[in-house]
Amino acid sequence: MLAALHGSMFGIGLLLWGTFGVRLVDRIGRRRALAASALGMVAGVSLFCVGPSWPVTLGGAAIAGAAGALLVMVMPGLISDHHGEHRAVAFSAINGAPAVAGIGFSLVVGAALGVGWSWRPPYLLLTLVIAGAVVAVGAPVRLPVVQREGRFSLARFREREVLVPWLHIVNAVLVEFSVGVWAVTYLREVGGASSGAAPAMAAVFGVTMFLFRVQLPRVLQLLGAHTITVAFVVAGAGAALMCFGPGLGTKVLGLALVGAGGSPLYPLTVDRFYLRAGRSLDSVSLGAYSALASGAAVTLGPLALGVVADTVELRWAILVVPLLAAIGAVTQRA
Repeated sequence: MLAALHGSMFGIGLLLWGTFGVRLVDRIGRRRALAASALGMVAGVSLFCVGPSWPVTLGGAAIAGAAGALLVMVMPGLISDHHGEHRAVAFSAINGAPAVAGIGFSLVVGAALGVGWSWRPPYLLLTLVIAGAVVAVGAPVRLPVVQREGRFSLARFREREVLVPWLHIVNAVLVEFSVGVWAVTYLREVGGASSGAAPAMAAVFGVTMFLFRVQLPRVLQLLGAHTITVAFVVAGAGAALMCFGPGLGTKVLGLALVGAGGSPLYPLTVDRFYLRAGRSLDSVSLGAYSALASGAAVTLGPLALGVVADTVELRWAILVVPLLAAIGAVTQRA
């Protein structure tokens, strides 16, 4: 439960920024908001890695979550402003990058645990390396400028064109994110993997998510309007295989299917949200609503799975994911 709470701090940050962050972005601009986000994530992860007790590490997770949430709030609008009608493919490709980073973290941390070292130094070192790369690549980039009229208001939730596609984002993130947070713990406790092998095997989630996200144009060409429905079915089947499949290898295969099926869900549901709600909302406001959707899912998903796991064991708790996937496949069908 405590592990799930650390992961949910990112979602809490998303909720806060989605609700109150638009005014800050209006005041300091999107470029400074991105810089503040990067600094905050480095500071939060540093505190998370060196903290001697769970209140300190939880505080670090909260800072990193709030900073990451600011990034999530700003980036969709930037991508949409720059790529226009091609934003779905751009969303997918850009969101594949965190999956690659997750692979590196899983492999390095797993190797450190396998030889009896602490996970903290390599985790912090990798964070600093990525932060350096962000500064080197991002410093010379010019960002699109957006003009926004009026004040941001949550009252727009009363409009069907905003609420329905917003709920679709929530459902999509619930399916893909909940399994990703619990993957290492699941492979260790249910699959029987060792403490060192579990993080390395869990990297398959990031690998398949990355591979299928960068191939989204081909997937869309093959499946067309049915892509989201098929993706939900594949992700739900993967989670069911993790539960009922015999042996560790089958559970890893199920995790790979969840990563593959979950890969197009977030970029495509965000794209649909921008298509439907973008007629009346500017890109900054759309980013705030998207952050709220992700925040609701990221906060509730891992916590809900943890609560259910404490009641009926983690093996059976993961069946929540196929249920959510079935709802998504039906409500978002072509």
